[in-house]
Amino acid sequence: MTKSPRGRDGRRSHLRLVDSGPDSPQAPTAGVDVDTTPSVAVLETLLETLTLDLAAAPRSLHPVIAEASVARSAAMLADQLWPAGRPDEIGEVERFFWADAARVLGERRDPESFQLLTSLARTVGPAGRLPLQRAHLSRLRTEDEVPDWVTRIAGFRLTSAIVSEDITGDGLSVVLDYDDEQHPHTVVVFIDNNIGAIAKDVFVGPPVDRVLDAYQRGGRVTIRTVRAATAAGIILQALGETNDYDDPPVTEDFEFFSALLVNRLTQLPERPIRPPIRPLLSPRQRDQLVDEFLESPFAIDLPADAADIVRLWIDHAVDHTVGGPLRVSAVLVELFLAHWLPRKVLADSTYFAAVPTVVKAWLSYAGDRTQLALDVIDEAIDAVDVWTPALEAAAVIDPVGERVFLDDTTSDLEDAYRALSGLGSPPQPDLQGLDKSQAATLSVLAPHAWLMAGETLGTAYAPDAFDIAERLVREAPDLLAKARLSTWPRAIVWLLAHRHRLVGPGEPLTPYALATDLASSPATLRKTAKLLTDTLILPTIT
Repeated sequence: MTKSPRGRDGRRSHLRLVDSGPDSPQAPTAGVDVDTTPSVAVLETLLETLTLDLAAAPRSLHPVIAEASVARSAAMLADQLWPAGRPDEIGEVERFFWADAARVLGERRDPESFQLLTSLARTVGPAGRLPLQRAHLSRLRTEDEVPDWVTRIAGFRLTSAIVSEDITGDGLSVVLDYDDEQHPHTVVVFIDNNIGAIAKDVFVGPPVDRVLDAYQRGGRVTIRTVRAATAAGIILQALGETNDYDDPPVTEDFEFFSALLVNRLTQLPERPIRPPIRPLLSPRQRDQLVDEFLESPFAIDLPADAADIVRLWIDHAVDHTVGGPLRVSAVLVELFLAHWLPRKVLADSTYFAAVPTVVKAWLSYAGDRTQLALDVIDEAIDAVDVWTPALEAAAVIDPVGERVFLDDTTSDLEDAYRALSGLGSPPQPDLQGLDKSQAATLSVLAPHAWLMAGETLGTAYAPDAFDIAERLVREAPDLLAKARLSTWPRAIVWLLAHRHRLVGPGEPLTPYALATDLASSPATLRKTAKLLTDTLILPTIT
């Protein structure tokens, strides 16, 4: 499946139809209405948006694009025009708006406004449906000629649904088949298991037989037919996961077609069937998986850290992706080696050097247990070599004796640490007299405090931040447990900024701006900095 090269406003189109080419663009028609009610300005925007969307699409898909365009616009209106107030007040505003919109569109006589009115009458929810439908019927009696595609807007019937799953478990596609003699198409929803099973992409595809042919020619997928209610349940659960993100990593096509998708799913005669709850894997079950691996022939001659590394793989696969720990996937290898492990674990090159060997052995073991095709296993094992340099770049230069867990919210901290070579080398802390845990903590804490102070306040403040971090670990190690490891460098910078009077009226920084720069809240920084001043005796600033 391919995208059409044209877009609604010069960008690439949302359509993914094989051998589909856009017809000649339609030029927007100038409005002739002189009404000045608030609805008019909004309707002009909706009309312009609809016209541009249609101009970018093949005529054969105009009914679908009109439905999608108006569904998206209606959803945006719901967010922008009546998001506040009590429910009865919201309903009143919404009813008034759509009644006025019906009046305005009902009085017009241009074909473009009739296309918009038809789309709205068949798409908008109960609050505006009745007046819009009345206006639509009234105009329908007076229209000289109504294109056939206009009569098909939002009139498609779901006839079948299939689910196509990647054999690596990276994701699945739910394909909704809308069989129609004139406008057959599918709506395809891609669910990404590597990002918490969110609905990441929604697009219009060709008729289902061509979709099935494409999947079968591509291989590496399993295909099954499901009930419409089952497909709806899978999609709605995935949309819920997407909505849990503040800024979900979705495609542009998702933004355009998701409202159409929701509208169609909510009109199904059957209630959606909720997918089974994913089973949890307890700590004991995870440890048992590790033991079974270590007892297998695949674990012969592995490094001493093999059990720890495999347990981290299992934790990542279970807690941060969907599909279970026995998934064998090149994408999962990339996520683990290049992104998650460097942010989760601080370790030296000795520990990280063992990771590729152990991960390769685990992939072979998991592929054998799941009877996966050898070429898929080999692809995942090859990915280990591709992403090993990213892991090596995260290794601590000096041995720390043991690896240290970092909390899951500190990606910016670890990224900064890996970038130290480009910003100048930090001082190396003196680790003499410290136990392994304290040495490991100091090895990461002091350089991070040095870097953060230098970047936020200026290079002159970096040495003081380094010294305070070193004193914290040596003089008050018990204090470290009262905040996340990533919070202490930020609190040290916060403390230095206030001690040197860089924060306040007339000063370069405000508390809020400083907290934003440090990616934390003023309350957290203030509380943690107070722990420092209450515990450590800091020199007086002259």
